[in-house]
Amino acid sequence: MFAVTCISTMSFAQTREVSGLVTAADGTPISGASISIVGSNTATQTDGSGRFKIQATSGSTLNVSYIGYTTQRVSIGNSTNLSIVLQAGDQVLDEVVVTGYGTQRKSEVTGSIASIKGEEFANVSAPSLDKSLQGLAAGVQASTTSGILGQPAKIRIRGVSSISNSSDPLYVVDGVPFISGDQSGVFYNNPLSSINPNDIQSVEVLKDGAATAIYGSRAAGGVILITTKSGQKGKATINYDNWFAIAKASKKYDLLNAAEFIEITNEKLAARNSGPSAFETIDPQNKVSYDVDWQDVVLRTASQQNHALSLSGGTEKTSYFFSGNFTDLNGVSVGNSQKKYGIRGKVEQKALNDKLTIGLNTQVSYVEDRGFNEGVNSLSGNMANALVALPNVPVKWADGSYNISADGSALGSGANTRGIDGNYTNIQFVLDNNVYKTTGLHFNGNAFANVEIIDGLNLRSQIATQYIAGEDFMYWHPDHGDARSVGGRIYQYYIPSFRYNWQNTLNYKVNFGDSRLDVIAGIEHQKTRSRNFFAHGYGLSSTYFAENENIIGGSLTNQLLGGGASERAFSSVFARANYVLLDRYFVSATLRSDKISSLPHGKQSATLPGASIGWDVSKEDFFTSNVVSQFKLRGGYAEVGNTEIGSYPYAGIFSARIYGDAAGLYYSQAGNPDLRFETSQKINIGVDLGFFNDRFTFVADYFRNNINNMILAVPISPSLGVPGNQISQNVGEMYNQGFEFSIGGNIISKENFIWNTNFNATFVKNEILKLVDGNDITYNYHVNREGESIGSFYGYVYRGVNAQNGNAIYEKADGSLVQNVGTGYSVYDSNNPSDISKASSLGSADKKVLGNSMPTWYGGFNNTFSYKGLDLVVNMTYSGGNKVYNQTRQDALNNMEFQNAGKELLDRWTTPGQVTNVPKVVYGYGAAMNLENSANSRFLENGNFLRVKTIGFGYTFKNTPWLNAAYINNLKLFAHVENAAVFTKYSGIDPEVANSFTSNSQSALDNMANPVPRTFTFGINVGF
Repeated sequence: MFAVTCISTMSFAQTREVSGLVTAADGTPISGASISIVGSNTATQTDGSGRFKIQATSGSTLNVSYIGYTTQRVSIGNSTNLSIVLQAGDQVLDEVVVTGYGTQRKSEVTGSIASIKGEEFANVSAPSLDKSLQGLAAGVQASTTSGILGQPAKIRIRGVSSISNSSDPLYVVDGVPFISGDQSGVFYNNPLSSINPNDIQSVEVLKDGAATAIYGSRAAGGVILITTKSGQKGKATINYDNWFAIAKASKKYDLLNAAEFIEITNEKLAARNSGPSAFETIDPQNKVSYDVDWQDVVLRTASQQNHALSLSGGTEKTSYFFSGNFTDLNGVSVGNSQKKYGIRGKVEQKALNDKLTIGLNTQVSYVEDRGFNEGVNSLSGNMANALVALPNVPVKWADGSYNISADGSALGSGANTRGIDGNYTNIQFVLDNNVYKTTGLHFNGNAFANVEIIDGLNLRSQIATQYIAGEDFMYWHPDHGDARSVGGRIYQYYIPSFRYNWQNTLNYKVNFGDSRLDVIAGIEHQKTRSRNFFAHGYGLSSTYFAENENIIGGSLTNQLLGGGASERAFSSVFARANYVLLDRYFVSATLRSDKISSLPHGKQSATLPGASIGWDVSKEDFFTSNVVSQFKLRGGYAEVGNTEIGSYPYAGIFSARIYGDAAGLYYSQAGNPDLRFETSQKINIGVDLGFFNDRFTFVADYFRNNINNMILAVPISPSLGVPGNQISQNVGEMYNQGFEFSIGGNIISKENFIWNTNFNATFVKNEILKLVDGNDITYNYHVNREGESIGSFYGYVYRGVNAQNGNAIYEKADGSLVQNVGTGYSVYDSNNPSDISKASSLGSADKKVLGNSMPTWYGGFNNTFSYKGLDLVVNMTYSGGNKVYNQTRQDALNNMEFQNAGKELLDRWTTPGQVTNVPKVVYGYGAAMNLENSANSRFLENGNFLRVKTIGFGYTFKNTPWLNAAYINNLKLFAHVENAAVFTKYSGIDPEVANSFTSNSQSALDNMANPVPRTFTFGINVGF
């Protein structure tokens, strides 16, 4: 009894009150900092003056944390009064991130969220922020599919989320779902181009089910949250940012010159027993032969500029941010340009003793994109034309007239005795005279009111609108080009889109001392209306009526009009609860019920749950590491959906049609009253590690996304008379699974030298589990097949060249070999390769799966070095594990027509016994020799690459007398190189180019794409 009493007395004697002050590095007291004793339930917070009191024993350790600062552990020892200074942290795990309808400490997040600072998007020459995302976050694949300004990037978060429908992420700007994707009927108009990159405060990417579940049925492709800048308390600040840039094609196609074209083309003709038809064309002025690279006609060195000005500030009650920007970009493709004008105003005001906060956020911008015909099968497609145009004829004659055939239909033949096959036009005339223009007046605005009903309980109502007044104009000149046969053509489209979004949320936050609860519940209503009205005609009476870029009544002999409209509505009820216990145990649960108009009555609703947990092991008493500052385990599951399935896929639809002189209706779409949501079940298990007070961080995730109820077009017997012989049904299943890793931090932190780095990697596997009755969905170059990755390449196996006769050799399904003989095939016998007497065939049954079109690994490596006022940025991205089909080589660079081609043909077979991989050239045999319009392994290449995305230098002037005299707070000069270099074995212009930025099933198809630019940027940032 005496011993017990003594022990109790000693313990009591060691417990005492410890007080302290918590400040920032500049001495500012930090109010609301969390103070807890490691290994116990005792915790408190600092008051308004940064002071705290807590009961503790000698030898205890305090854990001190606050949002935006590095968490510290402080040993009490024998002290009774502590002074604790927290250091601001740029990349600590305890920063605040936007999570959808609210914010959360990153240290308490149980889902998978990547946060990107706004500085990553400023001073970059990309026309829209989606093209800047590449390599910045694990799990995010952002592919620039061509160098055309205005075209959206192809964004995929943790793989493809649908076969037939959209896999694009949901974009949310300042809490409001944003209309995205191409909005033009003529060229490209990407609404994300309307956002001024200098206005961006941060971008959060919600990747797993737990993070995206709050967006329910819209979250299958992930969610990208964009937060714009707000005013901060303090004196008014003015910032001016500009840059000027020069852009040029990073790579061109390797084409035959004039002499090589003459040699190869006449050899093609000779193989068909025809005499030569290609000859030198002599310039009558300087008496030299014409030698034209038509890529120089369609490509250029382009100038670009950007200017942004902002004013911001605030008081205790009011904050404001105003900005304006002007951007003028010329693309590396002739005729391509983009101009943008924009203003933004963001104001918040507190009233009624700070119980009421109201705000207004408005952006107005005007974006004009100009372009050209880029059709790969079009006679006036810019790159398709430039690759095959005859190099031994001029663009213009000495008198300045265009080189056009006598009948005006095609490129002039010069000294050649036959014209270009396919009647390809003089692309210079087309680019000089035709017009492709799309404009958009963008209005995005939201207003909110937030009322604090009682302490911790807030009611917020927000109404938002997005309006895009889109207008397109297209004009084809009557004298030459696409509209010569109809005497000129004009199109004019009016494409307005309007969306309203109304959100009402109730948020309750309560602190129980050693635990915290944050609950939000809300309702959301959204409606989108898209309309289009167009007028077009042909038989232009005079080109005068096209010069004002507007259709004029009575100027066309044939005048036509049309239009359409669609609406989509969305209604939702949702709730989320986040619970934190002892700053180490985290629980989050979400429930959302969505209803959309795109599904049939009775099937319009879906209830989508989500839940996740987390545990920061490092805060447990048994965890005593001096190295690991955070060791959080987390896991989650959620169900989400895909609303991007079209407006009325379930409905049986009748459409209008003209029959002779009468207007009537026809059955245009078969309905399905049982159509349901496409849904995904997402699983995520992750770990977050922080080392040395979060100086270094490591994040790892395993994810699996099971996608079911996919909507596919099910084939129907033609005898039933169903439109298109198909009907939409929920029949498909697919999954994505993989791992993500991200590691980064402050590698070196000296007085004058700092090195910060981040490396991220994603490994993902996709597999189709179920299709309609197990049947393949086939395309010319791809296949969707059960057990294979979506959009696998599907075609013939190429086995090289017969060294005896130069024929191309292919493998049949049974492993036997055939060789092309003229337009047919014969058996290839390796023991008697000269024998072509045994006829054979090569058909669709001989096709095989050749490779994966979807990258299986990708990521980024981003570095910032600082030495005194100097800084250096080196950002790299990489991707691989997939193939790219070089259709450009197949159709253009190895063509067997009277057209120019690529230098690959210089390695053609010419003599018996010659070993080469390029067959002999024979005029007109391209279909059998190259298997045009089908994939074959000859043109399937490795898609692995490493891209040096950005190299940037800057110098910042600080605290210099001449700056102070000019009232300049900061001044930075910088220079960047974007797309500095690409290391790859791929022979095309870029391994990322593809013929579609939306396709899921026909990816990595390089078909005469416009080259991606390399851009040199110089600029200045000034703050007053």
